[in-house]
Amino acid sequence: MLGRIGRDASSPLAVEIAADSIRIVQLNRRRGRPRISAWAVEMLERSTPLPGLCQPLRRAVQRCASRQRKVVLALPAAQVICKTCALPAGLVDTQLEQQLLRQAEQLLPFPLDDLALDFQVLGPAAQPGQVEVLVAACRQSLIDPYEQLCAEAGLQLVGIEVDSFALLRLLRGGAAEGAALLQVEANEVLLHRWGARHLALQQRAPELPGSDPLACVDWLRGLWQEASALGPPTQLSLTGARASEALAQVLSAQLGLACAVWTPLESMQPGAPIDEQLRSQVGRLALAHGLALGGLR
Repeated sequence: MLGRIGRDASSPLAVEIAADSIRIVQLNRRRGRPRISAWAVEMLERSTPLPGLCQPLRRAVQRCASRQRKVVLALPAAQVICKTCALPAGLVDTQLEQQLLRQAEQLLPFPLDDLALDFQVLGPAAQPGQVEVLVAACRQSLIDPYEQLCAEAGLQLVGIEVDSFALLRLLRGGAAEGAALLQVEANEVLLHRWGARHLALQQRAPELPGSDPLACVDWLRGLWQEASALGPPTQLSLTGARASEALAQVLSAQLGLACAVWTPLESMQPGAPIDEQLRSQVGRLALAHGLALGGLR
């Protein structure tokens, strides 16, 4: 587990760098339930380049008033290659890593000197004597600027995760079957789904006329009708800066499926006082919340 251990065990600072804001969540676990112990939303000028985010990131950390300086970030699923493969059972992590590096040229389109790779053993493979391994890889040169940004802000980057996998933790029990999550931001709409073999599918809506999120209805209908192993979802969760109950109701009526805005409030300790500022920002904090949940495991 990352972060402190003990009765007040807390996650690292989970940071999302979105187009319109920097979003931070820190969780701790009390009586078996995650609780938000620190959070912040620092609004940004449009199209602020990554090197210009040092001061906004510092302000966001100061605003959340946490002493934690370890940070986890998320990369878009579109920037990370995820695959599953079968490897011999009984190998320790270092041996599995060596096996994957030997196969990297066949598995991944990155040169080894610019490869950042992580993996997770999922369980027994179909072939006897082997295990199924989920592999995530991207270019190290994609990660380096984030490490530099965190260092300049006085933080230590200790982990990077694929955003779709972090968001999967928000669903009840992490159950991906039949579920979809629509991330409705100020400047984009992303659909996250999770298929067989633990792989994530992320699709970006075409540019929306007038930035109206309802303009994505026809796009979603088209996705449901496409020949796909996933098929139409049975439920749709909404997150993001522009997620709202009103939008969920309209999407539910037009798409004919259950839609609801995701909120972390139900996962917190019953009876805990809810700050109204926090309530107004929960849509923006979904991805950071999912990242922080990973740090509590």
